Amino acid sequence: MLALDAMNAPALLSPKLALVAASGFALRHSRQAHYEFDWHQHDCAMLLWPRLGGLQSAWQAEGDAPRRFRLARTSALLLPPGTAHRTLSDTQRQEHGELYLAPELLGRRFLDGPGGAIRLDSAAISLLDALLAPTLDPRALPALIDALVTQMACALPLQAETPSPSIARRLLQRFTDALDGEQALPSVDAVAMELGVSVRQLQRNCQQELGESPVTLRRLLQARHARRWMAGGLSLAQVSTRMGFATSGHLSRLLRGVPD
Repeated sequence: MLALDAMNAPALLSPKLALVAASGFALRHSRQAHYEFDWHQHDCAMLLWPRLGGLQSAWQAEGDAPRRFRLARTSALLLPPGTAHRTLSDTQRQEHGELYLAPELLGRRFLDGPGGAIRLDSAAISLLDALLAPTLDPRALPALIDALVTQMACALPLQAETPSPSIARRLLQRFTDALDGEQALPSVDAVAMELGVSVRQLQRNCQQELGESPVTLRRLLQARHARRWMAGGLSLAQVSTRMGFATSGHLSRLLRGVPD
């Protein structure tokens, strides 16, 4: 699990206008296990909805504080262009759809608003399911999209979660900040001292909220960051140096011991 609330760097642009240029919309369907997409934004509007399992989503419009919500089968995330967001699955199995929409398909009420989590009624759910039906004739898509956009005008907003970060989440954020800043990763004891709690209290909070010990969470974050950098083209030795390992062999042992 990773902290969702803080965006430590400008959100990357994931352009989609080229995809929607011809028809005004584009569809994506994912069944990827352990789905995770870090902070990014699109140059068009986006609708994200779960079909199976749950998604933890956070979003932040320019000038606003981050907000977050757990999306399930009857909810969706509807975002105007340029809204930073990140999403990860919180269930072992997940399936979700993403619909990218050209701004001109939506009314000013939506485009000028902050966007966010909405409640789907049965009609909207049926339309979304129809969009991803394997037997759907592609010629029927434009009419379904028009009906969906009309239906979304009736959608009710859901209250975003704005809780104070827990001790466990603050531990995760401390580790994430250090890794993102290529700083030495603090020990669990050092973070407990920074947070003003005992190591035992920190261990208990992490186990209750995240199901893992602080040491295990530290290793998981190290492995996740290492794999992300290697996927971006860095060698094992370069990542090992960046993360402060004495040798690349230490990093190799960590990656072998932490499942992908």
